Amino acid sequence: MQDRKPKVYFIACSFPPFGRGNSITNACAANHLAQYFDIEVICKERENGLLINYEGDDSLVRDLVDGLVVHRLRSGRWSGAVNEVLYALGILPCYYLNWAWRVVRRGSELIGDRGVIFAVYPVFSDLVVGWYLSRHHKCPLVLDFRDDFSAVMSRGWRRVLAPVYRWMESRLLRSAQRVTVTTDHLKDALVLRHGLDEGRVSVVHNIVPKSDRRRRRPISSDEGDVKVVYAGAISAIQRPEILLRAYRKLCDSRPDLGRRVSIEFYGPESPYFRLKVKQHFVEGCHYHGFVPHDELIERLREIDIGFFSLADPIFAYATPTKLFEYVELGIPVLAALPPGEARRMIEENDIGMVANPGDIDGLAGHLAHLVEQPDQRRRLEVNVELMRDRFPPEQEAQKWRDAIRAAGAVNLDTAA
Repeated sequence: MQDRKPKVYFIACSFPPFGRGNSITNACAANHLAQYFDIEVICKERENGLLINYEGDDSLVRDLVDGLVVHRLRSGRWSGAVNEVLYALGILPCYYLNWAWRVVRRGSELIGDRGVIFAVYPVFSDLVVGWYLSRHHKCPLVLDFRDDFSAVMSRGWRRVLAPVYRWMESRLLRSAQRVTVTTDHLKDALVLRHGLDEGRVSVVHNIVPKSDRRRRRPISSDEGDVKVVYAGAISAIQRPEILLRAYRKLCDSRPDLGRRVSIEFYGPESPYFRLKVKQHFVEGCHYHGFVPHDELIERLREIDIGFFSLADPIFAYATPTKLFEYVELGIPVLAALPPGEARRMIEENDIGMVANPGDIDGLAGHLAHLVEQPDQRRRLEVNVELMRDRFPPEQEAQKWRDAIRAAGAVNLDTAA
């Protein structure tokens, strides 16, 4: 008789059918970890909110492996609208605390056999749920930080709340038997900020589903349009309108090159899109709205250059999921980024060109160079292939596996 796999309770509010980057990474992690553990996912049922809504994407659900148990819970009865407003005002650290309350109330139904609690951030509610269930059911805890909670939450006027957020973060981190983070930059920040034992913190890069990398047209064709894509969230965090403004700059200064470029935009029609982005669309720019992930991947096979951006230096630690998706598909990168992990990864691996946030002239110059130099694009594509081989998703998932196994081996009765 085959031994039963160890139990892992995967706390991830954002999970398919949520159509967003965190959901893709969480689903990919669950699929890989299911090879080693009996995974039960505890996530949020997708519901429309007052201020914050996420598109549904059933194609992501179809990609979940057989046998994966997923518990999708609705939010608690108390007003989610109030929750969202208080979060938008900076008073609450999360807009899904009413969901966290529902999970906590049903914890005894959800946690059966003893296992490891694996909770991911964002969102903060995942960390709260993981911490509570771990303490209440005496289960080892692994916390995964894809973002820097206290630093991101302490922007603007909320700097006055920085000590509170750091206290929350410290309490959570010290309760965990193991911690995983998305980059070395974030690891160093958390270790320095809270005096953590470095041996308990592991770096696991974002992962995306494997691709067969088929292209429906020749790579880096010398003739015809050069297609540039932005596919992702549309908000003040990214400010992706810089690509449209750089394209217009190129068309004004070098119309011969501008005619060779088309800009393809994919993403939900958010309030930010309507207020800040839509006005910058001109001839040659095409907005396609939100497209299911499986269809988007097919469309990306026709793309020459993938664009992404981060607008604030506070995100220096971040390596967005979109970067790894472009790499997996073999697409060179154009980006507008502050100095930090994502920029370092692009430049050290020589897979694209990067301008500073807000540098429209610099981004337009990079775009012109990539259009004029097909040999440059070919060289970048070769380097993308090499980088993809350095970061296979299964290798990153094994780091999560090792952290979970190490946590599961801890005797909670004697652990500090």
